[in-house]
Amino acid sequence: MRADQTSQLTACFFLAIRSVSLLCGMEFLLKPNTRDSWDVLARSFMESRDLLIDFRFDDRGTRQKVHAWFQGNVWKAAHKRCETFIDRAGRSDSELGRRWSMFSALSHPTIQAARNSTAMTVSWVSGRVRIEGFDSIMEAKLADFLVSISTLIIVTTFDLPGWIPLGCELSRMPNVEPFRLSVAQTVLPIHGRNKDASIPLP
Repeated sequence: MRADQTSQLTACFFLAIRSVSLLCGMEFLLKPNTRDSWDVLARSFMESRDLLIDFRFDDRGTRQKVHAWFQGNVWKAAHKRCETFIDRAGRSDSELGRRWSMFSALSHPTIQAARNSTAMTVSWVSGRVRIEGFDSIMEAKLADFLVSISTLIIVTTFDLPGWIPLGCELSRMPNVEPFRLSVAQTVLPIHGRNKDASIPLP
């Protein structure tokens, strides 16, 4: 990064480090009185991770996009291109664009977001934390947090054909791949039970 502060490799590491930094904050928002803030930070994480996927493509168009990013003119990933690439690499059903849109709806003052915020606030202010649906929402958020870590591992340590190498070899991180595999086994049943869940009003 010191050798070339505006290279494609530097841009990828900037985004990877930002993603890790956001994950550190997300951990502290998985409590009843802060969970409502989690969605906003989760969206920021997804934007950084998805742009990292986009910036790993090894082609001239990507390098031009990286250049524009360093100028402050780009911030959103090409979700369709990233989804197609991930699906072809055997990691189907990534739904990057759909999940980004879903979290965008929860990050902005939409009726769904306002209802969720009201339900969360009433539950912790009144002490009635165990409102209907609360446990499944919390379980889904914990699962999303683990998936966020796991997907960042994939995006930074896998050198798939068509991507620039980042030099983050898994052989130097023996616990990373077992963690990623255990996350997949843990969260699949949780996501199956809580797909697109939202908190009901108390």
